[in-house]
Order: sequence, then C-alpha cells, then structure tokens
Amino acid sequence: MKKLISVTLAICVALTSLFTGIYAMADSKVTSNDVKTKINESAIYLMSVKKAGFTVDNAGSLNSFIRAGVNMSDYKAEFAKSVKENLDSNGGKIQSTVGYDENNNWAPIKGESAGVYANVILALDSLGYSAKSFEGYNIVSAFENVKLVKDNENQYLFSSIFTVANKYGLKDYLKKAQNFLVNNYYEFGTGSTYYTSTDSTSQFVIAVAPYAGYQSFVDDALASIENFKKDGGYLYNFDNTYGEPMVNADSTALALAAYSAANNLDKAQKIYTELSAFECKDVKGAYYYTADDKSENPTATADALTGLMYFYDALKAKEAYDATTTTMTTTTAPSTTKPTTKKATTYAKDGSYVNKKQKKVSIKKLKKARKGFKASWKKVTGVSGYQIQISTSKKFSRETSTYSIKGNKKTSKSFKGLKAKKTYYVRVRTYKNAKVNGKSVKVYSSWSKVKSVKTK
Repeated sequence: MKKLISVTLAICVALTSLFTGIYAMADSKVTSNDVKTKINESAIYLMSVKKAGFTVDNAGSLNSFIRAGVNMSDYKAEFAKSVKENLDSNGGKIQSTVGYDENNNWAPIKGESAGVYANVILALDSLGYSAKSFEGYNIVSAFENVKLVKDNENQYLFSSIFTVANKYGLKDYLKKAQNFLVNNYYEFGTGSTYYTSTDSTSQFVIAVAPYAGYQSFVDDALASIENFKKDGGYLYNFDNTYGEPMVNADSTALALAAYSAANNLDKAQKIYTELSAFECKDVKGAYYYTADDKSENPTATADALTGLMYFYDALKAKEAYDATTTTMTTTTAPSTTKPTTKKATTYAKDGSYVNKKQKKVSIKKLKKARKGFKASWKKVTGVSGYQIQISTSKKFSRETSTYSIKGNKKTSKSFKGLKAKKTYYVRVRTYKNAKVNGKSVKVYSSWSKVKSVKTK
C-alpha cells in the first residue's frame, strides 16, 4: 500500500517556482536554514543506506539527492550509460515497466511513461547534459510524443511531467497532461482517485498548485487531506486491511509538502512540528514510520525529505519577500506625529508580487472573432510590460490562461483557437521587473476591471 522509496523520492525533483500561492503565516521561529540542516542530515542518511546505483528506473531518486545538495558527480557516468543503453535498445525511446496494456488489462509490460521521461530529462539537465541532444537523441521530443494512458502514469510523477513541459515551453502538452490528471485521477469531495489517501491527494496538490486556474482543486484537495488528520499527524487512509490505521511519518510529511506547495505556511509550520516527532533519536537524519516501531525507516525518511524540501522552498520564498518588500512613509504632521510605515507591495493569492500604487491599465475594447477575439488596452508608460488573463470563469477559477507582453508599446493581443460561441472574461495588469536574491521577478499592478466577450 505504501510507496517504494524510488517513487517517493521522484516527486521531489519538481520543486516549483518559489513565487507561487498565498502566504498565510505569522512569524516563525523555524528558518529555512533550520530546515536545510534537516534536509542535509536526511539526504546523508539515505545515501548511506542506498543499495543500488542510479539508472533510468530511479532517476527521480537521483534528482532528489541533487536537489538536497548532495554531490552526485560520481554517479554521472553510470546514469548516462543507463540512459544511452535504454535508448539504443528501444529505437530512441525510453522504456520502463508500465501496468496496463492498450486494452486496459493489467499486464506489467515495458512501455513509455511520461513521468519516467520527465525524471530522466531533469536528471540529465542537472548533471550537465543536454536532453535535447544526448548521444544523438532528442529525449525532449520523444517525451512530447508520449501518449498518456490511464494507470500507466504514476500520479506521483505528474509534478515532474508538468515541470519539464513548462521548462521547455511545451504549452499544449502541459495543458494536455494537466487535463489528463484532473480528469482521470481526481474527484471533488473525495480527493485523489489514484488512491484516496493523504499521500496521493498531497501529490495531486504538489502537481497543480503552481499553476493558474487550479485554486478550487487545491482548496478541495486540502480539505480532503484534513479528513485524515488525527492528533500528532496524518493517517494514510482508513483502510484497516493491514491493521488499525495509524498516524505515520510518510503521510504527515506529504501533508507538509502539500501545504507548503500551496504556501499555507501557518498550517505547514504546525505539520513540521508534528513531523519532527518522528525523528529517530539514535540515527541522525532518519525517521521512523509509526510510534509503535521507532526503528529507522528509509521509506519514511524519503517522504520526510520530500516534505522538508517543499517546506524549505516556501520558507525561502517568504524570507526573500520579507527582506525585499518595498515600503512607503507617510507623515500627517511632521512636527508632532511619528511616520507610519505601510507595505506598498503585497503577496497576492495568485502567487504574484502586487504593488497597489503601481500604474494600472484599463481595457479599451474586446473585438470578437471566429473562435477567438482581440483585446486592446490603453498604453501605460514607465512599466516593463503587461500581463493578460482570459478565462471561461468570471472569477478566473477554471480554464484560465495567462500571457505576458514584454514592453509597454504593444497594447493588443489576438486569441485564436478558442471555443465557439463561448463567453470569455478578460483582465489586464502592468508589471515592473525587479530583483529578489539575484532572481528576476515581476511586481504587478492591481488588475483592471474585468470585461467579457462572446466568441463567434
């Protein structure tokens, strides 16, 4: 019922952008440096109990160790050899064990998995290879052509699939994969249908949380996870096939990952404290599974590492935000009144920096067309560009697409290939480029008023 360590570790590689979600956390005593120490200790422990090298089949594990800061250069050649041999043996494709044949009958056969491709691509990239040109093979192109088959794709690997598709600008494949996940592995009010559990539903949150248009899914999934909350942490589920369900480190750690990915740091902080109770006292970096057996457990430790790394990234993002937030000072009576400082820049629910004092933009016209429309807006000076969103939802909660317009001179955009005779809602905002810890970020204005148009 529980995952293999290689599968558990695989999802860590898809650690997403630091600037996603909404912050909901009071000042915490725990810092990113504190969590980084725990990450290092757990990674060292897992490396010490590792029994095999790194091949195509456990590329996710390799990615996780790299992400945790372990120097994996000694394994570079071994991994590259495994990838080349797999490609050579399968006509330029990567083959792995999948669970179902074309007629949806259980049959552990060799086939293509987008998740395995994604982990291989990310590993090669991290090790300094080019996935687009590796030993004469374009692995990214092969990945893009993988047919997604229900139950052949491990839900735990969809975060990696999305990461690769997004990284390489494969917008159509990204959207196809996202639709595949929500249509085949999720049910509102229930959670993940891959397995209805804390673990699987948490993995679903990890996958979709960084992307616009999935907030309603994230909210519902987190509510589902809370159904398995008990004192001291989280249950896997209520299945008693293997005995009475117990609070365990794996499920608690993955709940931590989910809330961190959603940037609910108040909740994540509490779960982090609960997870800490599962640390082995006599084995540094190791975690035990349940309180009835406090012996070191590599699988529990692997899941703990997952939760810690997501929590670390969320904390780092908040710390960077707190350190760089711009302020404005207003004085009503200089001689008698102390200046008051207010934050001009805030962190919005959609995961962006927003300065309400920044120049806004207004929509001039929406001209409908056949299966599309053209949006025009007023030019704004002194900004770096515009961001425009279109959606079939007035609240932009579903089927939402976001586009960036570089520079302030272009004041229109045409949209084609949309649904016919469908109402679309449109909003625009400006952005200015800024730096956070050496990383380029965008600071946005408030959104314009929402306008709608019906396609022909």
